[in-house]
Amino acid sequence: MSAFIEFEGGLVIETDNPEFHPEGKRLTRKEGQQKRREYCRAQLLKLLKPGDTVYTVLRHVSASGMSRRIDLYTIKEGRMQYLSGYAAGLMDKKLSDKPGIIVGGCGMDMGFHLVYCLSYSLFKDSPPEGHRDGGYALRHEWI
Repeated sequence: MSAFIEFEGGLVIETDNPEFHPEGKRLTRKEGQQKRREYCRAQLLKLLKPGDTVYTVLRHVSASGMSRRIDLYTIKEGRMQYLSGYAAGLMDKKLSDKPGIIVGGCGMDMGFHLVYCLSYSLFKDSPPEGHRDGGYALRHEWI
């Protein structure tokens, strides 16, 4: 059974082996989920500002076409920055054991959907000027 562990400095992880982390503080599931979301949001706000582009990489589409795995990146100082781990933590999405965030559904651009949801989660309280909600604060492009 998984448990949430908080470390000095604010890092919160979910692990199936809490005994491997005696230096961390064990949290209740509810408290752990909330603190994990807060930590992920803080880390993403260090990497992303309104108007930044989030790049999506399609890793896999299921045989039925009803789910896919998509990774998220941004580019800072000429280097790609991996966002999928923090984004999945913030949005309560599953990060696959293979690359990518698991996204269910079809019939629309699921990469745009994922970036919109990330942007909304980050900027819902402070939408950019000219927009009604924070979902459009980030730009999206496929790689």
